[in-house]
Amino acid sequence: MLDIDVSNLSIGRQQVLTSLNLSLEAHQFVAIVGENGAGKSTFLNMLAGELPYNGSIYLNGRELNSWDALKLAPIRAVMEQHQAAPEGLSVKELVAMGRYWSQESDADAEQRATQWLSRFDLTPMGERGIETLSGGEQQRAHLARCLCQLDKDLPGEQLLLLDEPTSALDVYHQHAVLHEIKSFSQKGNLVLSVMHDLNLASLYADQVIVLGNNCIQHVDSPESVFREDILERTYRTPVHVSSHPSFLKPMIFTEPRH
Repeated sequence: MLDIDVSNLSIGRQQVLTSLNLSLEAHQFVAIVGENGAGKSTFLNMLAGELPYNGSIYLNGRELNSWDALKLAPIRAVMEQHQAAPEGLSVKELVAMGRYWSQESDADAEQRATQWLSRFDLTPMGERGIETLSGGEQQRAHLARCLCQLDKDLPGEQLLLLDEPTSALDVYHQHAVLHEIKSFSQKGNLVLSVMHDLNLASLYADQVIVLGNNCIQHVDSPESVFREDILERTYRTPVHVSSHPSFLKPMIFTEPRH
């Protein structure tokens, strides 16, 4: 579904990432992890079409740069780390903005938006201004907008790009949101999400991409990647890995500095 063959990616004169060779199939939730400054957001921005690259990126067999913007909109949606919204919009209006590509009526767009508000526990806030919401509530609203954008009658082979989608969420909403994202991937779609919480990545991701030293260091299952030797080399800190008591997924524990 997504084939990446990029020799290098630069911002200005600064080379940020090199040797990006990767093929990812649908039906997957892929977590992107690594230290601050490893290039995680840059990697995502490249896939979002915001940065030029040397090489090729094919989405559903078609070079990413050749897609018409309106035809790409129902195929790819992006939630950036710092999302801005036009002033004066209600939460429901923000979510309904995801339907900008469609030719459906305003009533149909509002109906889809209402459904996604409910799924992200935002129904009581639908008529409020987006600026009145807490950081976590705004994060859920922007994610609802992305999934409203990708809401098709015949889903499949869609790409959802997320930059730290749970960073402002409480524990309840972390799991609620990741459940929705996981369900979306299981319907034949591909999700790539930058994540700093390695335990959440372990519980929900099918594959993990580890970035470091300006390139991809590992691509594998959480069980294969979340090992003490790999994590200590990646994060330069002592870690201990044990198994989740219920789900047998690796759980990562770090040590405080003395």
